[in-house]
Amino acid sequence: MRTRALGDTGITVGEIGLGCGGLGLPGRDGLDEVLEYAFEHGVTFYDTADMYGHGRSEEILGRVFAGRREQIVLATKFGTVIRDDGTYYKDFSAAHMREAFEGSLRRLRTEYVDVYQMHNPPMSVLEDRELLDGLDSLVEERKIRCYGISIDSTREAVRFLEETRGRSIQININLFSQGCRNFLDEAPKRGAGVIIKVPLAGGTLAGRFTTDYPPPDDDRRKRWGEDDFARRLELAQKVRPVLEAAGRTMSQGALAWLLSFDAVSVVIPGITSLDKVKDSIAAGGMRLSPDEMSRLDEMEDGLLRGLKLGW
Repeated sequence: MRTRALGDTGITVGEIGLGCGGLGLPGRDGLDEVLEYAFEHGVTFYDTADMYGHGRSEEILGRVFAGRREQIVLATKFGTVIRDDGTYYKDFSAAHMREAFEGSLRRLRTEYVDVYQMHNPPMSVLEDRELLDGLDSLVEERKIRCYGISIDSTREAVRFLEETRGRSIQININLFSQGCRNFLDEAPKRGAGVIIKVPLAGGTLAGRFTTDYPPPDDDRRKRWGEDDFARRLELAQKVRPVLEAAGRTMSQGALAWLLSFDAVSVVIPGITSLDKVKDSIAAGGMRLSPDEMSRLDEMEDGLLRGLKLGW
């Protein structure tokens, strides 16, 4: 696994990480072996949140990596609070941040967090000096190595970097959602580490969806709508020949496209099954050629370059 710097934070990460939102969810048992395989094959970066699986994601990571804490990079998030009925609300107060942080430490079985992130907050949080001072204090106390934000806007990411001491940005960029691609030009200028979430566009860049699968009641199809879903399938078939060139799988090509940008620190495909994680890890070290990058940029008369399909 090749490694990259997380901006100027002093943290080094394997360029393929794991998004751990699926850990602890109903029907997702038995993923310990997936985490073990990932660790044995060079994955050092694990991204979670206190809300994932009502805290179960953090608990599983804490249990699996007990005794190996110094060998991994743990990133977690706060601010999105899930209720017992599955609904959620936002709380980015300084008091909640401290309470949430202590809960994450307990579940992760650690004394510190490498990357502590605001979980899709409103930009009004940047006016809360008590919250930002609290995060700065955690850095000074060496309880976190750096803090950051999970966001979906270049403008908001840049504003966060300008107005805080945070230097980690988790952002949604993939071939089907390039609206924030210009942030990759800004990040190096500001010493920001870039964590790429949703790198496979909700699975549509893995090439496994058809008109009949997933079923109509699948959360993704309901969230996107049938017209959006059909558009994704159409685009997937157009990019497939480029992504699958040189013996790559389609998902490996989609990850290699992201890794071809030097500003990207780590991509975090989700943890689903051992086979899919093996496929993702194998993309480590892969890059698209300049010609392949140009072909994708020119596809659809440049439409992909400005595409921003939701996730």
